[in-house]
Amino acid sequence: MTHYRLRSVLLLFLLLHLTACTSWQSVTTPSPADFIEAEQPDRVRVFTQDERQVELESPSVEGDALVAPNVSMPLVDIIGLEVREFSMDRTMILLGGVAVGVLVIALAVVLATIEICDGGSIC
Repeated sequence: MTHYRLRSVLLLFLLLHLTACTSWQSVTTPSPADFIEAEQPDRVRVFTQDERQVELESPSVEGDALVAPNVSMPLVDIIGLEVREFSMDRTMILLGGVAVGVLVIALAVVLATIEICDGGSIC
């Protein structure tokens, strides 16, 4: 396997790892402001009273508003928050899929290299 192909495979596994091991988890807190100030998440998904869903990077609380680059919304309009957190279920599915893929490839290599002699036995 060439150096670039190995690097591509490793980058693919990294991408799969980053997307599969996390999922949006609902935040159960009485106050979105308290959660944002205490946890200081890198990214949040905000649900508003008018049924909008907005994803914010680097959110902070300033006065009575939730602020992110180019976005500001009143805290009273927020009805829910979600943050990206580790997901054991998705991680197990990913690992199981990778294991099955490796076994299938190994089986294909073995079957491709087996020689069958006269009489149907393996040489």
